[in-house]
Amino acid sequence: MTNLIFINGRFLGQPVTGVQRYALELFRQMDLILQEANFKHLRLVCLAPREVSVFPEWEKIEVRRVGFNQGNLWEQVDLPLIAGGKLLFSPANTGPLFYSNQVITFHDASVFAVPQAYTLPFRMKYQLIFQSLVRLAKATLTDSHFSQRELAHYLGVPANHFSVILLGGDHLKAAPADNSILQRHGLLPHQYILGVASQSIHKNFGRVLEAARQLEGDIQFAVAGGSYGRVFQKSGEQSIPANVHTLGYINDHELKALYENAFAFIFPSTYEGFGLPVLEAMSCGCPVLCSNAASLPEVAGEAALYFDPGDVDGMVALIKKLMADPELQTGLSRRGREQADAFPWENTARATLAVLATCLVN
Repeated sequence: MTNLIFINGRFLGQPVTGVQRYALELFRQMDLILQEANFKHLRLVCLAPREVSVFPEWEKIEVRRVGFNQGNLWEQVDLPLIAGGKLLFSPANTGPLFYSNQVITFHDASVFAVPQAYTLPFRMKYQLIFQSLVRLAKATLTDSHFSQRELAHYLGVPANHFSVILLGGDHLKAAPADNSILQRHGLLPHQYILGVASQSIHKNFGRVLEAARQLEGDIQFAVAGGSYGRVFQKSGEQSIPANVHTLGYINDHELKALYENAFAFIFPSTYEGFGLPVLEAMSCGCPVLCSNAASLPEVAGEAALYFDPGDVDGMVALIKKLMADPELQTGLSRRGREQADAFPWENTARATLAVLATCLVN
């Protein structure tokens, strides 16, 4: 007997940030696993809005463009009607509010913990969805033990209500590096520190700018990533120091080149449900300087140098320490690769399929 599972494919029409990366890598691995004999009884169908025009190259997971509405209306009206009571997996924090036969992934509790980082409509929508589906859905997944504790606290449910399934960090291994990004932005190999983030308040990149200003003449900084104004409130205007290169949105090939050629990667967040860029950098052999907040020590382990995200002087001192110690650089690079190897997306996909299979029979 074939068991049908629908996927909420709204993420296919969204810009690729951490949430969408999770969904794409998760289903890429699931697609491979479904080709194994033990999983041939499972059938996954991804339901996507009609405006989605570019689809992943999946062999076993079917994609259907369905419905007539767009955005929230598609997710709340079209999707549940078409899913028709079958098991639905919503991987990107949102799902139909009144659909009980659903498994949903809540990546973190940031809309509760750092509400000032979000616009009011965005915050109200997500808080409503979390509060409704945490009790209605068949199963709720999250990315880390930190997020498990945070979600339990803010939503008033026991921590074991959430299944913790750690994410992967090996998705850039197969991507060819595009080194032309360095030439286009005047970056010299191993002469810059890389940061990757949006301009959300809790990404804390204002502190990196302060650190960069203190290090003018010593090292360059490169900051990659977009700003999503409809989601994030402005974090305040700051002048950009002369040694900071802002790169904007980049693709995976450019990102891999930046990681591979960076002197170090810096991640100053005050709040993260997982911190995927940390593993991305480690998988490319880039030494990591990391905030000691939230889930980040859980993810980076003993393979990073940590700083207090509010202490700019401490951040600067750590950078200078790394610059003065080639053996420390080499050791961090090696330990980082080992740490990233412990987080394969295949493990994430197998654990998620196990939860979905359980929900099919219960």
